[in-house]
Amino acid sequence: MDFAKSPVIPIEKGLPILGVLPKLIQGDPFEYLKDVMLRHGDFVQFNLGPQTVYLVSHPDYLKRILWENYLNYRKPEMMYAAARKNVGNGLITSSGEFWLRQRRMIQPHLHRKALSHLFSDMIDAISDVLNRWDVLVKNGTQVDFAEKMAEISSNVTMRTMFGRGIISVEEISVISGCVTRMVQRNTNTLYRRLLPAWVPLPGQKEYESDRKVVKDAVNNIIAICRQQKSTSASLIQMLLSAVDDETQQQMTDQQLFDEAMTIVIAGYETTATALTWLSVVISEHPEILIGLLQEIDEVLDGRIPTFEDVPHLVYTRQVFMEIMRMYTVVPFLPRALNQADQLGPYHLPANAMILVFYHGVHHNPHVWDNPEVFDPGRFTPENIAKQNAFAYVPFSAGPRKCAGNDFALMEGTLAIAMMLQKYNINVLPRQTFAAKMGGTMRPQHGVQVTFSNRTSP
Repeated sequence: MDFAKSPVIPIEKGLPILGVLPKLIQGDPFEYLKDVMLRHGDFVQFNLGPQTVYLVSHPDYLKRILWENYLNYRKPEMMYAAARKNVGNGLITSSGEFWLRQRRMIQPHLHRKALSHLFSDMIDAISDVLNRWDVLVKNGTQVDFAEKMAEISSNVTMRTMFGRGIISVEEISVISGCVTRMVQRNTNTLYRRLLPAWVPLPGQKEYESDRKVVKDAVNNIIAICRQQKSTSASLIQMLLSAVDDETQQQMTDQQLFDEAMTIVIAGYETTATALTWLSVVISEHPEILIGLLQEIDEVLDGRIPTFEDVPHLVYTRQVFMEIMRMYTVVPFLPRALNQADQLGPYHLPANAMILVFYHGVHHNPHVWDNPEVFDPGRFTPENIAKQNAFAYVPFSAGPRKCAGNDFALMEGTLAIAMMLQKYNINVLPRQTFAAKMGGTMRPQHGVQVTFSNRTSP
């Protein structure tokens, strides 16, 4: 490649040694990175500690990274080492032929055509949690909405993953608590891994204890499922019986454990985070709430949703999709080049570190009209057809697009419909909702709410 012809890459200046790390730790890091994009453009260079990073925020560049030349963009070990401790060699962390084989075995069970088998457990899991909130209504209890959404998401994930009768409510609670702390710990230490190795990472003892509890519990569930050889519709039973069409191989217990942990952690964290922002949206945009309630009442008429209702919750789904654009659940993706490559006019050397800034793409004014306006109408079939295929990437894109995207869309749509059908969500005044740095975009101080009963017309 002729690097002499590459234009000068805009640079966001930071502090000596630390680079822009202080900016990411103080205030809202994603607003800061979005401001960097708006000031410098959709390809910017800066330093995270000693590491030079290129912030990429345009669909054309994403097309190259995630599709056209995706094999050249590896997962940087220093950013994925913590995730690998949690999920082993699951879909999120694996690569090459092994990843492809696992993907072939898992994808069919999470595709929209297969979701009918998981629907009943999903509905029961959401209903169980919502029914527990009656006492919160009675007592007028103030709660963190983020914690309540984690309760829904973890219950859905555990029930659909392991099925009823295999795991108790108490076990779900224990495992969910451990997973929550594990994810939070890795979130808090993610960027400290860019600092010198001698800097200690906090919470290691508690993390190891939580990890052992989860590992023992999941391995025990796998052993029980192998013994019972049930025909249950749970995901773990589907994966137990899955056979790779090309190799005729099944998953080992270790592979099952890794994929189960991947689904539990990734599914729980991302959907809970997206649903947390629902409270902010309906508080700041009462017209959105009016539209949601109108559709929910018309489609469901006061009853529990059926699988046939899901396609008719059109506006509810569009609101959930717009939430994931406005508040990009997974705001960025780190990648490193194996070999030198060109992104648009820019030439990058081998081993260059890329930060694919999904949140920046979702707020790029050259990609979206009025990107700071919350508009579910962006996701009508007509408008989706006009979008660049790499403009909306809450689940990434290309061959490594999240295998659970259809599952997450159905879960989010149903959770919104069932919550608003039963309760009013009252966001308490005088709160701010700046996000905190982490692998997902969560409000730094949560969202404090109370619930009250809603009577459908």
